[in-house]
Amino acid sequence: MTFTSGGGYNVYDYSGTTPFTGTPFNSLMETYLYNNGVTQTITLSNLQANSIYNLVIYNAANPGAAGRSTFFTVNGNTLSSTWNGTSNSLIAGVDFVEFPSAISDSSGTMVITYTGSGSTEGDINGFQIYSTPFIINAAYASPNVAVSFETLAGFNYQLQYKTNLTDANWISIGNPITGNNSNQLVNDLTNGNNRFYRVEASENPLAAFTLLHTKGTSIVNASGEIVQLRGLNLGGWFVMEPWMCPADSGGLPDTYSIITELDSRFGVAVEQSLIKTYQTSWITTNDLNNIKHGGFNCVRVPVWWGNFYSITNTTSSGWRSDAFAELDWVITNCAARGIYVVIDMHGVIGGQSTSDDTGEQNQNTYWTNSLEQSETAYMWTQIATHYNSNSAVAGYDLINEPDNAPGNTAVLNAYNSLYNTVRAADPGHIIIIEGTFGNWNWSMLPNPATYGWTNIVYSMHEYQFGGSLSKVETGSDNQVSDFNNHKSWDVPDYIGEWNDMGQGAACYDYSMNDYNGDGINWTMWAYKATAGLIPSGWGWYDPSYWPPTPNVSTDTAATISLDWQQWQTTTSFGENSSVGL
Repeated sequence: MTFTSGGGYNVYDYSGTTPFTGTPFNSLMETYLYNNGVTQTITLSNLQANSIYNLVIYNAANPGAAGRSTFFTVNGNTLSSTWNGTSNSLIAGVDFVEFPSAISDSSGTMVITYTGSGSTEGDINGFQIYSTPFIINAAYASPNVAVSFETLAGFNYQLQYKTNLTDANWISIGNPITGNNSNQLVNDLTNGNNRFYRVEASENPLAAFTLLHTKGTSIVNASGEIVQLRGLNLGGWFVMEPWMCPADSGGLPDTYSIITELDSRFGVAVEQSLIKTYQTSWITTNDLNNIKHGGFNCVRVPVWWGNFYSITNTTSSGWRSDAFAELDWVITNCAARGIYVVIDMHGVIGGQSTSDDTGEQNQNTYWTNSLEQSETAYMWTQIATHYNSNSAVAGYDLINEPDNAPGNTAVLNAYNSLYNTVRAADPGHIIIIEGTFGNWNWSMLPNPATYGWTNIVYSMHEYQFGGSLSKVETGSDNQVSDFNNHKSWDVPDYIGEWNDMGQGAACYDYSMNDYNGDGINWTMWAYKATAGLIPSGWGWYDPSYWPPTPNVSTDTAATISLDWQQWQTTTSFGENSSVGL
């Protein structure tokens, strides 16, 4: 095997003491290539054509580079690792990433692309590659043979045979099979006792997304094919809700309080570095792989104004230079996995309710403050402009749960104003409008013709707090009935949040079957949560034990960073089997 690197690389020899001193990995970590903030490639050559390999890519740097992330892309899949500056053993997501099923192309080459976050430097210390066995199972019952094999999304598989191993060519059977992360079975192959079989895998990058739009009561792609969104909320990520994530053990109630406390203690630069450490630990590419392998095609991403503005300046001059860095990251990496993203505004400026899930609790001034309304409109203009042509974005959820407005008219006026704001910047994307106020059903929203709204989806949330199994199931039934009773409006339905309150897998299956059977789109709350150890009912993934949660008001910055890093899903979570996903 040989490899070549693209232009623009520099080699840096770190002659200081690394955390790996005294270990076999020290020499590996002393020298690395870096890319000066420009995406670069390494091409591996002379591999077996169309073959599967396990590829491990190492990256770490001197201790002063703690928090630096590098994103590696192979076969259209992206994984990242963030060097913590202290580890003296190899940890996935910290100083290496692993592509267990990387595949070479028909010429026997494989391309590794790597970059930092935005203009930040990305590093590569080395890589390890070895062939991965591909298991094919065959069963013979004269005169037929059944062949089965595991497939991965993003690849095509062609079953082939020879009648003699000395033959020069393999003969294909049927059409290529598109991988979908499941076992594929090809049976009733005649004359199997005289054949030798193989499966040839070839790269088949995910088809490019096309902009979704509505057609009647369905969401469709550019070809008019129905795309029913089914997925999960990435709750507790950009909006830290202390009840469901390891935000703070000292009682700070919301994201705003945590950020202002960190600013006061350490300064803005350290605060932003710590918040980024939390974010890059709570959701990683491994989580997106879990979602893809679970068969989901959508994530809803709650955001709030503090992701885009300085915490002390919500005018246009306070717009953050990194406003889209993490949101771009998740959209890009979801797109590589065939996952759409709903951008959900969980917290407008001033707050649309008194809840901590707006980012700052006990506010609710948006409704009567024209300046906050204007600044919120500016924020939506920037978001819609930035993602105008991005087909991986399924739609824009204008305001999450506007449940403490002075009246229903105030909510509808706000929706109409923000609808027009977004349409001026982005005429093509779906706009999502929630009925999550008042009665929390379709009766809260108008026939869209009243306002001239087009290409919209109406969203409901379904919770039966403290409800019995029958009450939870009735709640799902009511959602279906409510949708069917309003089908004449030609608006698709989207249950943007729902959770079946720990009633067990059969209850979740009941709700999913309800929604799927009537073409209702849905995203469960939430992908992961810390409301309780497995089998808590709030997360598809829940903690398997309790890592430390930092005290933001008293712990050192290093302790806060280390504590938050321990909440990666691969480190301390397990799949919750009581959730029927």
